[in-house]
Amino acid sequence: MKKINPSYLAVWAGIPAAVAAVLVILAFTVFMGNQVPFVVAVFAAVGIIVAIPMFLESKMKKMATAQEADFKAQGFTYQYKFEASDAVYYIDQGGRMGVVYRFNPTELQFVDLGKVTNVRTNDGKFGMGTSRVSCEFQLDGKKVRITTLQVSRGSLSMKDKRVLEAISKADQLCAMLNTAKANAKG
Repeated sequence: MKKINPSYLAVWAGIPAAVAAVLVILAFTVFMGNQVPFVVAVFAAVGIIVAIPMFLESKMKKMATAQEADFKAQGFTYQYKFEASDAVYYIDQGGRMGVVYRFNPTELQFVDLGKVTNVRTNDGKFGMGTSRVSCEFQLDGKKVRITTLQVSRGSLSMKDKRVLEAISKADQLCAMLNTAKANAKG
């Protein structure tokens, strides 16, 4: 599975990053003596850097939705769609899963769920809380994680409503994967 398309990343992340770098260089060389253009250039550069991940995720979701129209022609009918920050997953109860990755959203890639092993929910419990909940499985010897909750700073109590919902969603996702996996073998 090809998770990264270098040419796509160069255009949609590399060019904005280069523009941000040029703005920073201009700010510290040309605009250093003039406070307003300096601040504007620095804020613009920081804004571009912060916006790149959000833009890539938005573009991935839009491109995945656009590709859904061609699913019938490819003989793929999904019963469940799950959007995560790194990919959009489509689960077909017939034994296949379609994936559109964040850094390669131009193509729908298929996974034969018959090759998937060790499907489980990982609640990420550490002490009395968690910072990540996910559905995990092994595909071709590699661990694949579909995150249903991720906290960037600190952790949430295991009794927190968001954690319980994320665990429920991960359990549901694991059950669907197991059902589709059983259908792939049968």
